[in-house]
Amino acid sequence: MKVLLVTSATPAYRQYYSQAYTNLPNGLLYIASALERAGHEVRIYDGFVDEREPKDFVAFNPDLIGFSVITGPNLEGSVAQSREFKSLLPEATIAWGNVHPSIMVEQTLAEDSVDFVVIGAGEFTLLELLEHLRIGSPSLDSIKGLAFRRDGNVIVNERREFIKDLESMPDPAWHLVDVKKYSVIGLNTSRGCAHHCAFCYNKTYNQGYVGFLGAERIISQIKHLKEKYGAKYIRFNEDNFTFNRKRLRELCRLLIEEKLKINWSCDSRADLSDTDIALMKKAGCVAVGLGLETGSQRMLDFIQKDITVPEMEKTFWSLVKAGIRTSVYIMYGFPTETVTDFQATQRMLKDLDDPYYMYNRFVPFPGSVLFDYCVKHGLVTLPEKLEGWPEYLMRFSNQINISEVPEEMLSEAAAHWRATYAVQRFRFTLKHNPSYFLTAFTDPKKFSRELWELVKYHTQVNGFYKVVKKKLSGETKEQTLVPVAATTRR
Repeated sequence: MKVLLVTSATPAYRQYYSQAYTNLPNGLLYIASALERAGHEVRIYDGFVDEREPKDFVAFNPDLIGFSVITGPNLEGSVAQSREFKSLLPEATIAWGNVHPSIMVEQTLAEDSVDFVVIGAGEFTLLELLEHLRIGSPSLDSIKGLAFRRDGNVIVNERREFIKDLESMPDPAWHLVDVKKYSVIGLNTSRGCAHHCAFCYNKTYNQGYVGFLGAERIISQIKHLKEKYGAKYIRFNEDNFTFNRKRLRELCRLLIEEKLKINWSCDSRADLSDTDIALMKKAGCVAVGLGLETGSQRMLDFIQKDITVPEMEKTFWSLVKAGIRTSVYIMYGFPTETVTDFQATQRMLKDLDDPYYMYNRFVPFPGSVLFDYCVKHGLVTLPEKLEGWPEYLMRFSNQINISEVPEEMLSEAAAHWRATYAVQRFRFTLKHNPSYFLTAFTDPKKFSRELWELVKYHTQVNGFYKVVKKKLSGETKEQTLVPVAATTRR
């Protein structure tokens, strides 16, 4: 059967990503490869880089159109394009998957253009759904991980088991996208998370499941990307790529032994040892992002990070001393956060010598423990319909304050971050990694490109904030926009 897999973006959001940062739609690529292996014809429509419109796929005439949807701006595009596809191709089946529809099942199926919701990992659920559409078997009620409408009621089937053996799954279907259109070649080499941070959806969505590709499989994927697409840099997309230390060390060993000339970056929990950091550096790691979130130990305990401020600071400085560019993720405006807590975060940033950091106001995302906390305590007003979620995110990212910190204090800190974003990174690098600037002579194209990307990103952050400010004040009727600071890290 014919399948079209879609990730949508609002025009303004697409404009930001097309100018600043684009990454491969790995979730769709994995699903596509599983469907192709079963004999289905698959195409991918990535609205973040693809100039085509729904009408351009009418000739393909897909039997099923699958949307990957997360809470946020792209949900607006998903609703609009689902309706458009349903109008253009009324016989096509439309299914939504990924985190938001998996958690907000009933509200998703209240949208007439959505026929099915795929809950959790989509590969095998979609395969069985396609068989049902093709021959009527298996029955809809027997397909695990599927939700649908029947006689005006929402039916939610038994949840599907997690894929225990990721090694058995085929590599992503990179051939279905134009890899060179993306600013970053990213890899997803694991699923799930063993930690239970209260602001994250993982506890509900993955329920403690963790699965990994082995080091040798990762090496084979890197080799393919180098040979086929000329990859020189890989971004590992997981929230915590370094969690499996045995795999991390084996991967580094293989990269070193096979002399694979590849630079790579990842996000990590701030609990790395000096030995592991040195090994990562030797194996080509050039950048690491650390989810510190807050400098208040009380807040770290409240959001269930299971780590201490001194542990985080030690890992940060160990990475910096190793010559690995280190960025940190900071959240502010948590429920119960006090002025004392907020000031503790500012002190931690000073102790880290004002590093390169991403600054996000806390947003209660569906599926997280803190979302349930906010609902229970009446701190959120939930959108009545799907199309209300982009505005929900925009307002929480910029306007709604559910902490005990005065709004002017939050706004002043955010304004300082926007104003000093590029300069701060430049200053920190000059002070703590001055050898980087030799790149201006050894690889001037790379240096110029990275400097331009930094300036461009800085411009986008501030430009988006101005538009959002007008939107929130009712001065413009433009489509919903979300500043990059609020959407960089899920």
